[in-house]
Amino acid sequence: MMLCQREDANIFRFFCFYHYSNLPLFQSSIFALLAALFTALLFLTTLSGCGMPHHLTATVDEMSAREEYSQALTYVEEHEDDYQSRNRLLFYLDEGMLAFSVGEFEKAIQAFTAAERLVEELYTISISGEATTFLLNDNTAPYRGEDFESVMINLFLALSYANLAKMEDALVEARKIDSKLTAINLQYDAEHQNAYREDPFARMLMGILYEMGRTKVDLNDAYISYSMAIDGYESEYQRFGLGVPSILAENALSAAEFMGTSEQVRLRERFPLQEFPSLAEKAEKAEVFGLHFNGRAPIKEAGTIVFPMPDGFFLKMAFPTYRTMEKHITGGRLFAKPLEENRVFQASFILAEPIGKIARENLENRKGRIVVKTLARVTAKYLAVKAAQRAAREAGGRDYGPLAGLLAGITGNILAFASEQPDLRCWRTLPAEILISKLTLEPGTYQFWAECVDRSGRDVRKVDLGQRSLKRGDKIFLQFRTTE
Repeated sequence: MMLCQREDANIFRFFCFYHYSNLPLFQSSIFALLAALFTALLFLTTLSGCGMPHHLTATVDEMSAREEYSQALTYVEEHEDDYQSRNRLLFYLDEGMLAFSVGEFEKAIQAFTAAERLVEELYTISISGEATTFLLNDNTAPYRGEDFESVMINLFLALSYANLAKMEDALVEARKIDSKLTAINLQYDAEHQNAYREDPFARMLMGILYEMGRTKVDLNDAYISYSMAIDGYESEYQRFGLGVPSILAENALSAAEFMGTSEQVRLRERFPLQEFPSLAEKAEKAEVFGLHFNGRAPIKEAGTIVFPMPDGFFLKMAFPTYRTMEKHITGGRLFAKPLEENRVFQASFILAEPIGKIARENLENRKGRIVVKTLARVTAKYLAVKAAQRAAREAGGRDYGPLAGLLAGITGNILAFASEQPDLRCWRTLPAEILISKLTLEPGTYQFWAECVDRSGRDVRKVDLGQRSLKRGDKIFLQFRTTE
């Protein structure tokens, strides 16, 4: 039974206390105390075991799997109170991601901005809050988000602003990613550095946004961002099986023209086969960047280890693990057809941001810290139960001492075992990955669409992306989401 801040919890607590306190055996003060302790701890256990309500996550998961993002957004907003204060951040994250998925970018910005403010507020945990998580479990504290989730807030804020053509605001959010990654890694000492240190996709996005500014300063900043993105893909994302995206190499080579001959030569040596337009050629055409948000990010499940003690007690260590969500779509192509012509332009999507792999690595990276904290908490609970057992035995005297000790030990062991619950909260509405493509087109009006493929390369979905009129020098984003 799960009792989470509901009236039935108080009813159940009253019933337990009334029932036990009226048994003849419990007229003894020691047993009345044990009954009260049992009831209070049971209430705390049921309360602390609550992460996210199952009905809420199950419904949102089902709607997302069916790509019913608008219905899921309405459901989340109608059930805002069900998130409770400890899960407030998850409400903002779900609302923002679902609004983004249906193109309600103003609402997405409001939700993500609220999420970022809350992350900042929760960055420093109060001493009392940390003590509660040590005594019971991590679900008792407000959810602060994983490191990569915090960065994703700014990434989707930047994309939301870009979709509204608010480029300065988009760049502000993109720049925050750099400072946030720095701050995240300053949390850890040299021996426990975080694996998620860099986000080259965000750097590439920054470069594209800078180029939209069209000034010399913007072009300089774009080149710096592209260079950092290249380094990031080569040094950080290779472990995810990613190389430098051709789009990034092309953009960097074009921007290097502004930086001078030495930079051009240096980059040409790194990418000798990459074709790229000159800055003058780019100014005469339009660039269309397709963003495909694919799949569903992995969700957390419970991992448990139970081991017996020599005295008959059982200790449980519970920790979160990620479960990968199956997806059938693995890639695709972006198409553009001029309204006045019969020819069609196309470009393949390539994986640029492996969110699911980042999530799993991020959790694996801190699993050691989770285990150390959990082991200390389990040990403390065990010692507390043993101390309570001795105290009950002594207080019960010769007549009730053995039975009091036995009941205290059994009750304490059960409650310590049940209260050890892993924190399974996570940003479940995130995509598993972001793929990117690019078309360089002459000015004009085009019909755009995307065709998605499965692992065998078979076309499984066509997505209409509408008509757009392009002018010289335009840079626009076209985006869509799939979860099948």
